[in-house]
Amino acid sequence: MQITLDQDHWEVDAPLTMEHVLTEVSERAHARARIVTKLQLDHRPITDRDLDPAFLAESVVCFRQLTAVSQPMPELIRAAEGSMKKYAETLRTDGAALLSPLRFGPLPLSVLDSWLGQLADYLEFVDGASATIQAGTGASTLAPWVQQLLEARVARDQIGLADLLEYEILPRLDAQW
Repeated sequence: MQITLDQDHWEVDAPLTMEHVLTEVSERAHARARIVTKLQLDHRPITDRDLDPAFLAESVVCFRQLTAVSQPMPELIRAAEGSMKKYAETLRTDGAALLSPLRFGPLPLSVLDSWLGQLADYLEFVDGASATIQAGTGASTLAPWVQQLLEARVARDQIGLADLLEYEILPRLDAQW
Protein backbone atom coordinates (compact mmCIF):
# COMPACT_ATOMS: atom_id res chain seq x y z
CA MET A 1 0.00 0.00 0.00
CA GLN A 2 1.26 3.45 -0.94
CA ILE A 3 0.74 6.02 1.84
CA THR A 4 0.88 9.78 1.42
CA LEU A 5 0.74 12.25 4.30
CA ASP A 6 0.95 15.77 2.94
CA GLN A 7 4.31 15.69 1.10
CA ASP A 8 5.63 12.48 2.68
CA HIS A 9 5.32 9.16 0.83
CA TRP A 10 6.09 5.66 2.02
CA GLU A 11 5.08 2.11 1.27
CA VAL A 12 3.74 -0.60 3.56
CA ASP A 13 4.31 -4.17 2.41
CA ALA A 14 3.77 -6.06 5.63
CA PRO A 15 0.33 -7.54 6.34
CA LEU A 16 -0.74 -4.78 8.73
CA THR A 17 -4.23 -3.73 9.70
CA MET A 18 -5.78 -0.37 8.87
CA GLU A 19 -5.57 0.45 12.57
CA HIS A 20 -1.77 0.12 12.50
CA VAL A 21 -1.44 2.24 9.37
CA LEU A 22 -3.80 4.97 10.59
CA THR A 23 -1.98 5.06 13.92
CA GLU A 24 1.33 5.57 12.13
CA VAL A 25 -0.15 8.32 9.96
CA SER A 26 -1.56 10.06 13.02
CA GLU A 27 1.72 9.77 14.94
CA ARG A 28 3.72 11.19 12.03
CA ALA A 29 1.34 14.14 11.79
CA HIS A 30 1.40 14.66 15.57
CA ALA A 31 5.21 14.65 15.56
CA ARG A 32 5.00 17.74 13.33
CA ALA A 33 2.30 19.40 15.53
CA ARG A 34 -0.34 18.68 12.93
CA ILE A 35 -3.72 16.93 12.96
CA VAL A 36 -5.00 14.71 10.16
CA THR A 37 -8.09 16.40 8.74
CA LYS A 38 -8.76 14.39 5.61
CA LEU A 39 -8.34 10.73 4.64
CA GLN A 40 -8.92 9.01 1.33
CA LEU A 41 -8.54 5.28 0.83
CA ASP A 42 -8.08 4.47 -2.84
CA HIS A 43 -10.76 6.81 -4.24
CA ARG A 44 -13.10 6.73 -1.25
CA PRO A 45 -13.15 9.48 1.40
CA ILE A 46 -12.87 8.12 4.94
CA THR A 47 -14.69 9.83 7.80
CA ASP A 48 -14.75 9.17 11.53
CA ARG A 49 -17.91 7.11 10.98
CA ASP A 50 -15.91 4.66 8.89
CA LEU A 51 -13.47 4.00 11.72
CA ASP A 52 -15.34 1.09 13.25
CA PRO A 53 -13.71 -2.10 14.57
CA ALA A 54 -14.40 -4.07 11.39
CA PHE A 55 -12.75 -1.46 9.16
CA LEU A 56 -9.81 -1.00 11.51
CA ALA A 57 -9.20 -4.77 11.54
CA GLU A 58 -9.04 -5.00 7.72
CA SER A 59 -5.71 -5.86 6.15
CA VAL A 60 -4.00 -3.11 4.18
CA VAL A 61 -3.28 -5.58 1.36
CA CYS A 62 -6.89 -5.04 0.26
CA PHE A 63 -6.11 -1.43 -0.69
CA ARG A 64 -3.70 0.36 -3.00
CA GLN A 65 -3.37 3.90 -1.65
CA LEU A 66 -4.08 5.94 1.47
CA THR A 67 -3.87 9.70 1.18
CA ALA A 68 -3.91 11.87 4.31
CA VAL A 69 -3.94 15.62 4.62
CA SER A 70 -3.03 17.38 7.84
CA GLN A 71 -3.16 20.92 9.17
CA PRO A 72 -1.14 22.69 11.85
CA MET A 73 -2.79 22.59 15.28
CA PRO A 74 -2.61 26.37 15.81
CA GLU A 75 -4.39 26.91 12.50
CA LEU A 76 -7.19 24.52 13.48
CA ILE A 77 -7.52 26.15 16.88
CA ARG A 78 -7.76 29.62 15.36
CA ALA A 79 -10.42 28.33 12.95
CA ALA A 80 -12.41 26.94 15.89
CA GLU A 81 -12.16 30.09 17.99
CA GLY A 82 -15.53 31.52 16.92
CA SER A 83 -17.29 28.24 17.59
CA MET A 84 -15.66 27.95 21.00
CA LYS A 85 -16.75 31.49 21.91
CA LYS A 86 -20.32 30.54 21.00
CA TYR A 87 -20.00 27.34 23.02
CA ALA A 88 -18.77 29.36 26.03
CA GLU A 89 -21.79 31.65 25.63
CA THR A 90 -24.10 28.63 25.57
CA LEU A 91 -22.39 27.24 28.69
CA ARG A 92 -22.86 30.58 30.46
CA THR A 93 -26.53 30.79 29.46
CA ASP A 94 -27.25 27.18 30.44
CA GLY A 95 -25.24 27.57 33.65
CA ALA A 96 -27.12 30.73 34.59
CA ALA A 97 -30.40 28.89 34.03
CA LEU A 98 -29.30 26.36 36.68
CA LEU A 99 -28.85 29.00 39.39
CA SER A 100 -32.47 29.46 40.44
CA PRO A 101 -33.30 25.73 40.57
CA LEU A 102 -30.07 25.14 42.53
CA ARG A 103 -30.94 27.83 45.06
CA PHE A 104 -34.67 27.19 45.36
CA GLY A 105 -34.99 23.60 44.10
CA PRO A 106 -35.72 21.20 42.84
CA LEU A 107 -32.92 20.56 40.35
CA PRO A 108 -32.34 16.95 39.32
CA LEU A 109 -28.62 16.40 39.70
CA SER A 110 -28.60 14.65 36.32
CA VAL A 111 -29.26 18.08 34.73
CA LEU A 112 -26.26 19.52 36.56
CA ASP A 113 -24.17 16.48 35.63
CA SER A 114 -25.00 16.99 31.96
CA TRP A 115 -23.88 20.63 32.16
CA LEU A 116 -20.70 19.60 33.99
CA GLY A 117 -19.93 17.18 31.15
CA GLN A 118 -20.26 20.01 28.64
CA LEU A 119 -18.01 22.19 30.80
CA ALA A 120 -15.42 19.40 30.91
CA ASP A 121 -15.46 19.13 27.11
CA TYR A 122 -14.99 22.89 26.82
CA LEU A 123 -12.14 22.97 29.34
CA GLU A 124 -10.38 20.10 27.61
CA PHE A 125 -10.41 22.02 24.33
CA VAL A 126 -9.38 25.31 25.95
CA ASP A 127 -6.54 23.62 27.81
CA GLY A 128 -5.28 21.95 24.63
CA ALA A 129 -5.62 25.16 22.66
CA SER A 130 -3.75 27.23 25.21
CA ALA A 131 -0.95 24.66 25.41
CA THR A 132 -0.62 24.83 21.63
CA ILE A 133 -0.84 28.60 21.24
CA GLN A 134 0.57 30.11 24.44
CA ALA A 135 1.46 28.66 27.79
CA GLY A 136 -0.06 29.98 30.99
CA THR A 137 -3.64 30.42 29.86
CA GLY A 138 -6.56 28.09 29.51
CA ALA A 139 -8.39 25.83 31.87
CA SER A 140 -5.87 26.40 34.67
CA THR A 141 -7.72 29.58 35.72
CA LEU A 142 -10.89 27.53 36.21
CA ALA A 143 -9.39 24.32 37.57
CA PRO A 144 -9.54 25.14 41.32
CA TRP A 145 -13.13 26.32 41.02
CA VAL A 146 -14.19 23.29 39.02
CA GLN A 147 -12.65 21.06 41.69
CA GLN A 148 -14.63 22.89 44.39
CA LEU A 149 -17.75 22.62 42.23
CA LEU A 150 -17.29 18.86 41.97
CA GLU A 151 -16.76 18.58 45.72
CA ALA A 152 -19.98 20.53 46.34
CA ARG A 153 -21.73 18.25 43.84
CA VAL A 154 -20.60 15.14 45.73
CA ALA A 155 -21.77 16.72 49.02
CA ARG A 156 -25.09 17.66 47.35
CA ASP A 157 -24.56 21.23 48.54
CA GLN A 158 -26.89 22.97 46.11
CA ILE A 159 -26.38 26.46 47.58
CA GLY A 160 -22.61 26.00 47.44
CA LEU A 161 -22.96 24.79 43.85
CA ALA A 162 -25.01 27.85 42.94
CA ASP A 163 -22.51 30.22 44.59
CA LEU A 164 -19.50 28.64 42.87
CA LEU A 165 -21.31 28.60 39.57
CA GLU A 166 -22.52 32.20 39.79
CA TYR A 167 -19.48 33.88 41.32
CA GLU A 168 -16.52 31.79 40.17
CA ILE A 169 -17.21 29.59 37.14
CA LEU A 170 -19.53 31.66 34.92
CA PRO A 171 -17.51 34.91 35.16
CA ARG A 172 -14.32 33.02 34.24
CA LEU A 173 -15.92 31.59 31.10
CA ASP A 174 -15.88 35.17 29.78
CA ALA A 175 -12.10 35.36 30.15
CA GLN A 176 -11.22 32.11 28.38
CA TRP A 177 -11.14 33.61 24.89
